[in-house]
Formats: sequence, C-alpha cells, structure tokens
Amino acid sequence: MKILGIVVEYNPFHTGHLYHLEKAKEIVQPDLTIAIMSGNYVQRGEVAIIDKFKRSELAIKYGVDLVIELPFVYVSQSADYFCKGAIDLLYHIGVTDLVFGSECGTIETFKEIAYAIEKQPDTYNQYVRDAMNQGLRYPDACNQALSQLLGKSIVTPNDLLGLGYVKEVIFNHYPINLHCIERSNDYHETTLNKVASATALRKALFNHEDVHEYLFDMSYYTKLYKQSDFFSYLKYQIIIQDENSLKNLHLVDEGIENLLKKVIYQVNYYDELVSTLTSKRYTKTRIQRMLLHILLNNTKQEIQNALSVDYLHILKMNQKGQAYLHQIKKTCDYKIITNLSTYKHPALDLEIKTSKFLALQDDSILEQEFKNIPIIK
Repeated sequence: MKILGIVVEYNPFHTGHLYHLEKAKEIVQPDLTIAIMSGNYVQRGEVAIIDKFKRSELAIKYGVDLVIELPFVYVSQSADYFCKGAIDLLYHIGVTDLVFGSECGTIETFKEIAYAIEKQPDTYNQYVRDAMNQGLRYPDACNQALSQLLGKSIVTPNDLLGLGYVKEVIFNHYPINLHCIERSNDYHETTLNKVASATALRKALFNHEDVHEYLFDMSYYTKLYKQSDFFSYLKYQIIIQDENSLKNLHLVDEGIENLLKKVIYQVNYYDELVSTLTSKRYTKTRIQRMLLHILLNNTKQEIQNALSVDYLHILKMNQKGQAYLHQIKKTCDYKIITNLSTYKHPALDLEIKTSKFLALQDDSILEQEFKNIPIIK
C-alpha cells in the first residue's frame, strides 16, 4: 500500500496548495493521502487565520484522506523541532512517501547535504556553534556551516524545512521515500499574482480584498484571527511579570527579558514590538515564537515535559481515512485520538491551553476540541 504524506499549514488553503497536492499524488500514485497540519498556531509564532477544524475540513474536501494535528509543542519551535515532530508522526502513521515543496526543487541536493551532516555531525555542529558565537542567527549559522562543510547553501524557509524533513528520515533510517516539487511562486511575495502566496492572501483578506479566484469556499473566511489582536494580553503579561519570571518562559534567553521590560512601555502595536526586538541575533520568527510563549505563559519546563509525543490527534478524515485507521489501530505504537477528552499527555495540556486562549475570541473552539466529529462523508 502506497501512502502519501505531506506537511502543511494551509493558512489559508489556496490554489498553490491544490497544485502541490495534485502534483504529489501524480508523483506517488498513492492509495491514501495523509496530511500533518499545524493546529491553531503556525510555525512563525502566530495564530492561524482560521481555526484548524476549518482548515482540515478544506483539506479533506480537496483531496486529503486523513488530517493529523502537528502538536503545538513542535509547531512553536525552530525548524529542527518542527520537522522532527512532523516526520515522527508520518512514520508512526505508516507513510511510505513524503512530498514537500522547495525553492531548490532537487531532492538529491537535500540528500547529499543530509548524508554529509550524518557522516560529520561533530564538525557540522562545531561550525554552527562557531558561527553563532560570531553573532549569526541560527538559520544563517547553519547555512555558513553547510558552506564550510560542503560548499552548498540552503537559504529559504521552505528549503530549510525540506532539509529538516530529509535529515529526520535519513538520520532515523525511516523507510520513507523522499520527493520534492519546485515552488512556482515567491514564499514571501506580498502582492497577488497568478499563484498567490499565503502571505499575500492573508494580507488581502485582512484588507477585505476580493480573493475568491485564489481561495476555495470563501464562506470559511467570515471570521479571521490575527496575532496583533492579542497585543493587549501580551503587553499585560510582560508588564506584570518580573525579569526572573519572564526568563523562566520558553525561548526567553540571554537576558532578553531585560530588553522586554525596557521597551514594552515604548511600543503601541504588536508589529512595533516585534520589530524592536528583532536583531542580528534573533530573527523575526524567533521573536514571534518567543512572544507567543510569553502570551500563553508557557514555561521552559512545560515545553520540555511535552516533547515526547506518543499520540496521533485526528482532526478530520473521509471514509477511506477512517478505514485505514481501523486497519492499523491494533498495530500502531501511538494512541489514536479524535478529541482531547480521551487521553492525557502534557502536549495535550498545551493544546487545551492554546484553545482556551483562542476561545477569548471564539468560544466554539474549546467545544470542538472536546466534541470534534472528525469523519466527513
């Protein structure tokens, strides 16, 4: 049985995503397609534009058979953790083939780099540490290390994620075939083109522009979430906590808690705070992830306790996906759950916390977590 796996955010689900899904199916010719999808928050440290249940429902409508949630504890971290979590879930659900999009578009390049790092891990890690000691951000340090080790570079976010997926498969010797598709648009393009980026579409939706030719089922986008809407809560958290309390929160490191206390009274908007904190040391997305953990009051210990995920949280599925779960439920090493009331785990405690927070804007979110009906007929 050939099972296609993809890792997605669908924030929002657009024509480029449909192209990727159809192209992936064309390459693999799968019997079943499974998506690992970010939940209500995404990897750059922001709330998704619509909730995970709507996004996973769209995925099923347009060709995915089974949608599994990538836990918040992996989503809200660097690419290494994000990829580790996604590939671990794909392996345990039985995926045979992984297809991802990249600017590079050549799977052999990713494999060559991954094998080189596998053969010389100490050298590579030392190059990364040296680069960071020079003041480089982590992604730039990794890129410089690759240049020193192999004379190659990986620059764009999608290629960094792609390399992360390939490394996880190769380092763990997972029996997953790897494929990549070259992206047909610029990942951070902010204007609407023939194949618009998710960045451009989010901007257009917030500006109430007509985007129906790029998206599917516009009725899903009547209520939109935006990270800046939570700025007052974030500001309150930073103000009421002292420096010692702040530095116990996840990703608050290297004395940045002192800068937070200094600048919080000087900024009036979320984007202004992010811009003020972004530096040669910390990327914008790293700052946004840190602020998300401050907003949710996630301690370093809470995140550490949640990292060993041993479950598969099913968001949505069609009858084919349901039949597959029934087939593997006795042999799968991980607990298969469809709502958060049936299993206890520190990572699920984090999911409940994030949903409780989002429920401040939409109280239906919390009810869906505990009463989700995943089957779509």
